[in-house]
This record gives sequence, structure tokens and C-alpha cells, in this order.
Amino acid sequence: MNKANTHILFKYRWLWHVIFWVVSYLFYSLSYGEYNNNYAFEFQSNLYFLPVRMIGAYTFIYLVIPFLLKRRYYQFFGLTALHWIFYGFIIWMVYYKVPLYGLEGDYPIFYWPKIIVAALTNYEVPALVATIKLFKVWYLDQNKKQDLITQKQQAELNFLKTQVHPHFLFNTLNNLYALTLKKADEAPDVVIKLSDLLRYMLYECGEKFVPLTKELTFLTNYIELQSIRHDKSIVNIKHERIGEPGNKVIAPLLLLPIIENCFKHGITQGDKEVQIQILLSIEENKLTMHVKNTLNERIKNFTDGLGISNVRRRLELIYPNQHAFEINTDEGFFDVMIEIRQIGKDLELKTD
Repeated sequence: MNKANTHILFKYRWLWHVIFWVVSYLFYSLSYGEYNNNYAFEFQSNLYFLPVRMIGAYTFIYLVIPFLLKRRYYQFFGLTALHWIFYGFIIWMVYYKVPLYGLEGDYPIFYWPKIIVAALTNYEVPALVATIKLFKVWYLDQNKKQDLITQKQQAELNFLKTQVHPHFLFNTLNNLYALTLKKADEAPDVVIKLSDLLRYMLYECGEKFVPLTKELTFLTNYIELQSIRHDKSIVNIKHERIGEPGNKVIAPLLLLPIIENCFKHGITQGDKEVQIQILLSIEENKLTMHVKNTLNERIKNFTDGLGISNVRRRLELIYPNQHAFEINTDEGFFDVMIEIRQIGKDLELKTD
């Protein structure tokens, strides 16, 4: 349902109409009563004009304004002119027919000077009602567009999240396959850790945000899973966390592709020593992750792969203007820095 439909201005339509006309009646009665110093006469007089103003307002917004909304401008301006004359005529009829004013017989019924003056001096009510109508149409249209943008972004986020699952599983199964080829003793532990990781991905990552504690535990388990496979004398893995997650939340699986990449692309150089550094820092509502790995000499020109493109886009969608994402390839290291400046509790998906 469109959120605008639940706004208080749109929930009680008929009540707002009644309030508008009551306020209109009181405004004209009191203002003219003060001007003429005759409140009793004006309260009685405006009882006659109230239904006329209502007829003028509703015929304008329901019969004329639709042509403007359909951008049929010639018809709109033509009908507006006719409505203006029609409204002036029915205002004049009140003056002409109601005994309170005593004008019948003094003027012909189609007395154009009086009709034009009546239209000029009384058309503010249809104009005001039309303005309110156009504002409502604009507001609902903007709200509908925002809903469509939100739905599109949510669909894109869901798609990006589903990309992480097979990408992760493919990489991990490759690792497991390598261990089984070597008939390594660590293979059963890898299977157990992999099942824990998959359980988290399948059953706890369906929400927009997950507790930061669980996400960090997932990343730690993944790093330990990778460390089982690799020779510690060649691959030096340093993993450090500063600060406590507390009750903070984060978009699930957002950081995983970056850590995956450092193992996938950094450890492909035979017996050459490889450095992998993963630093996570939590400070108030800010999370910073620094990932550095020895630069693969066989990669001459760096371009965003699936994992990095995925992370970059999810950051733009979930944390607009609330993140930083930097990649450097200086001094023989592939260096990635992600900073999320809003990991507080009870976050909602942003669409600006």
C-alpha cells in the first residue's frame, strides 16, 4: 500500500472536507461580519453562499482539473473560462433570487457586469480547492515514484545478495576440494565450518540488517576456514578487531566479498610469502574495515570484479552518503578500506 494513503491528511477524507467547509463558512461570516458590523446578517447570508461555493469547487476539481492532469491544456483553459462564467452566474443568482438581498426586478437575470464582478470577487474558493487538489495529486505521485524506487532498489539488493551465496560457495568448495586431494586431516573441520557458515547465510541473512555480532562471528569463522587450508609458513594471516559490536546492526554479507578476494587473488604465487591483514574497528556508530593482501604480480590492470562491484553497489543503496570505499594498489599491496558511518541500532533501509 502507498504510504501516503496512511497519512493523516488522506485517511479521513470526508472529515477533512467537512472541516474545510466549516472553516470556510466561519471565515467568510466573521470577516464580512466585522467589515459590515453585522454578524447576524453575514452568518445568514453565507448559509446561502456555502452550497454555491461547494458546487463551484467540486465541479472545478472533478470536471475541469482532470483535463489539466491529462495535459489537455486547450480543453482545460476553455473549460476553466466556462466554469468561471458559470460560477459567477450562480453567485449572481443568489444575490438575484434570495429575498435577503432584494435585487430581483432591479436587474435582468443575465446581467453580465454583475456576473463578471461576482466571478472575479468569489473565485478564490474554487482556486484554493484546486490548489489543494493539485498538491495532493503531486504528493501522491511523488510518493508512488518513491515507492517504485524503493521496490526497485530492494529487488536489486536482493539480487546482489543472492550473488554472494553462489560466489562464496564456489570459492569454499574449491578450497575443500584442494584439501581432499591432499587427503588433509583438516577436511572434516572444513566441512563442519562450512555447514555453520551456510546455515548463517541461509537462515539468518534474510533481513535488511543483522546484528553486527553475528556478522563479525561469521567473518571470523570464514577467516579461520581459510587459514586451515593454507600453509602458515607461507601465508601470514593477521586478523584483529578493535571495539565491541554491542547492539549495532549491519547489512548482512556486505563485507564478505572483500575478505574473499584477498584470499582468492592474493594467494596465487607459489611459495612466495604472502601477507594478509584484516583489521576491523568499531567506534560508536562507525565501522571501519581495512583489508590488505600481497599484490598478485600476475594482475597487471585492476578492474572491479563481481565481488567488489557487488559491495560498491550495495553500499550506495543501503548507506548513501554514509560510507567510504577506497582501493589502493601501492607498495606491493592490494589495500581496501570500507567505512560505514551508520551502524546504529534500529536502522531502516534508505532510498534517497
